This record gives sequence, C-alpha cells and structure tokens, in this order.
Amino acid sequence: MTTEDVIRAAVERCDRIVRGFDDLRPFLLPRLPATEDELERLPVIERIASVALLKRYEQLQDMLGRLFRAYLDWELEDVRAMTRRDQANQLEKFGIFADADDWIGASELRNRLVHEYPTDEGEQVDRVNQTWVASGLLVAAYANLRARIAERRLLT
Repeated sequence: MTTEDVIRAAVERCDRIVRGFDDLRPFLLPRLPATEDELERLPVIERIASVALLKRYEQLQDMLGRLFRAYLDWELEDVRAMTRRDQANQLEKFGIFADADDWIGASELRNRLVHEYPTDEGEQVDRVNQTWVASGLLVAAYANLRARIAERRLLT
C-alpha cells in the first residue's frame, strides 16, 4: 500500500467518523456542557449519545494521528524519528492546528479516555464536557488537513 493509498483510506475513515459526530450533535448540543446531576437525569438516548461521543473522539484522534503521520511522510518528513511534539510542531507550521499544544492536549485526552476508567460520576461528566469541546477542535483540524490533502490532489 502506497502512502497515497494510506492517506485516501484514512480520509475515508475520518469522513465517516465526522459524520458520526454530526449524528450526535442534535442530541447533545442542547445538553452539553452538563453538570453531574444533569447528565444523570438525561433520557437514555442522550446518555448513550454521550458515551458514543467519547468513542467517536477516541476513533477520530487515533485516525488523525495515522493520517498526520502518513501526510508528513508524503511531505518527505522522516516521521520515524519524530516525537509527538515534533509532529505537532510540524502540523502547526502547516496550519492544521493554530497551536501545537492543541494536538498534544487532544492526544492526552484520548489516552485518558482509553486507559483510565473513572469511578467518580463527576469525573466522568468532566470527561464528557472536555470531549465535547475538544471534538470541535479535532473536526476543525481534520477539515484543515483534508483541504490541504485535496489541494495536493491526493484524494483522486
């Protein structure tokens, strides 16, 4: 599989994940951010949507990481030698993120979602609220990268 093939496949997957965020917005927009009591009292469909939000975020952040590395590789960057900070700095330089720290924060949030299982309801509500805000950042970064990829005719 060529780098271009990897980029096209990752873009297709990211497009599907972003459509999934679009499916969740009508349920969550009037509800988030929420307090602990508010989240507990939500109808079951909105509680399920809040869990789906967490999963979509995990998926998009992971796929964006893969897409970023493939794109950097296409730009002839040696991604094998790059730290996450180096990649973030390069993405800021390309205008994908306004601030490299945004990508670092997105990665750290995903790692907390995947590897830590809070028992405290308040902490879980905080994660839902953080993810709600951070998902907008990821979707915007993806739109920036997707436009850059399209400009370079990598989607055809």
